[in-house]
Amino acid sequence: MNGPMKNQRAGFTLLEFIVALVVAAVIAAMVYTFFGSTLTQSSVPIFRLQKTTNLHQAMENIATDFNRLNHLNMRYKWRSGTAYRLNYIVVPSDSTDNINSNILSNGFYYKCTSAGTSGTTLPTWPTTPGATVNDGSVTWTAMREGGVEVWQASHAYAVGDIVIPTLNNGHYYRCTTAGTSAASEPDSATLNKWPTPPGGTITDGAVTWTEAGSILDSNEGNIENLYKYLTTQPVRYGTGYTVVASDTKFIKFSGTSEADATGTDEKDLLKVTIKNNDSAEILTGLFTIR
Repeated sequence: MNGPMKNQRAGFTLLEFIVALVVAAVIAAMVYTFFGSTLTQSSVPIFRLQKTTNLHQAMENIATDFNRLNHLNMRYKWRSGTAYRLNYIVVPSDSTDNINSNILSNGFYYKCTSAGTSGTTLPTWPTTPGATVNDGSVTWTAMREGGVEVWQASHAYAVGDIVIPTLNNGHYYRCTTAGTSAASEPDSATLNKWPTPPGGTITDGAVTWTEAGSILDSNEGNIENLYKYLTTQPVRYGTGYTVVASDTKFIKFSGTSEADATGTDEKDLLKVTIKNNDSAEILTGLFTIR
């Protein structure tokens, strides 16, 4: 015979359930206090790093353009009776006529290593890197760097060699078919024969040149033109940043005042400041003629 059945309790009582909820809420509050911001904002450092990287990339693009100018575009016609600053660059000219003079295509350019005023007659330009020549009170040093050359007539070129036209058009060219260049430059008769569209080609004797990129188009100094591109075409160097106009200017350390962008005082040192559009982060760089 079966005995009486005992009551069996299952689950939680209401009081136990409420206590469990309170304890869980307290633990959740403690966890959120210590880890909440870390969990909810875990993507913020990545976002900030990305923006910082973009800002530094823009500055690197500016520096790259400036360095390319120094290597490829600072080639100016020599002029007689002209005051030259230290580190100024010229290419030989066969005339003292500043307008009609032609370029002597010896593949070298010359850096002013002793400032002064050039003479009245064309110096005998050395063709050994590092060799010097006196020109009035100026001393010029022959330079050729980075495998980049001014175009030369009747010269053997290998695939991958890079040249700029003797009369700079703002572009440089890579040899895509090896051979010997012609006796006269492609743009010696007219100034529009070197191709300027990206990837354009031209035959020069047995050589084929392919347009390989643009550089700062300059009839002046590289600093002035870097400033021009920063203020008129900032997208050239990337997006997501703004050039801080009030802090991008020519400066000098030899006095108490700063030269403005249009002045003639101390235009060989440019301060560049850019700002991230999504934050207050700024980046500053100094550029000067080398």
